[in-house]
Amino acid sequence: MSRHAEIVDALQVKGFQSVHELAGRFDVTTSTIRRDLERLEAMDLIKRTHGGAVPVRQSETPHHFKEELHRAEKTAIGRAMAERVLEGQTVLLDGGTTNLEVARHMDHQRLTVVTNDLRIATEIARKQTIHLVFIGGELLPNSYTMWGPTSVQQLSNLRVDVAIFSADTVSDDGVFNASSYEIELKRLMRSIANEAFFVADSSKFGREALFKVFGMESFTAGITDDLLDPLRASHFPIPIIQASVRRGV
Repeated sequence: MSRHAEIVDALQVKGFQSVHELAGRFDVTTSTIRRDLERLEAMDLIKRTHGGAVPVRQSETPHHFKEELHRAEKTAIGRAMAERVLEGQTVLLDGGTTNLEVARHMDHQRLTVVTNDLRIATEIARKQTIHLVFIGGELLPNSYTMWGPTSVQQLSNLRVDVAIFSADTVSDDGVFNASSYEIELKRLMRSIANEAFFVADSSKFGREALFKVFGMESFTAGITDDLLDPLRASHFPIPIIQASVRRGV
């Protein structure tokens, strides 16, 4: 599963990749890569072409694939963000695998967490000292997040101290998503929060996505991992905090 997820990720970053390039990247035979591409095409995640494959951009990558990618980086980011949450605050977590890591690292004794993500809600529900407020609605296809008019109505009656957002891509002028489904909901989430952070691993920087969700002025800071070029991080108009990834010896 991990190699399949990394193949999809590589195609989303590079576009076309040849069978030989992928075989060299993952140190497997070209026959193995061709079988991988056949399976991924059957799942509508890639499209095979002569000698290689390209991404299916209109298709949302399944959540379980996303969770396989950049795990060490997401763990470091989740820990760093959770450490910046203060006791007694009300914190909103939108959906995503990086925010799931934020939830996993919350060990506060007095905290309220608001979320529209089923997996994050399940994680928080296990923590007896954290109060959970779950935002209902309709389940968004290919994800664990709720959205729609019910979600909007429920959020409109809330106020939170901090909102923490995931991102599909991060560019110099803001945070972008691959689809437009959640834009209205995310902007409402920001409007009810006193301050906001975004969490995104370093692979999300410099990619392209169609829909701008927020400008950088919407955030107090962003948190990523230490694989991002520090010079590049310094060029953003807000602080970009780089969490140290614990790597095996």
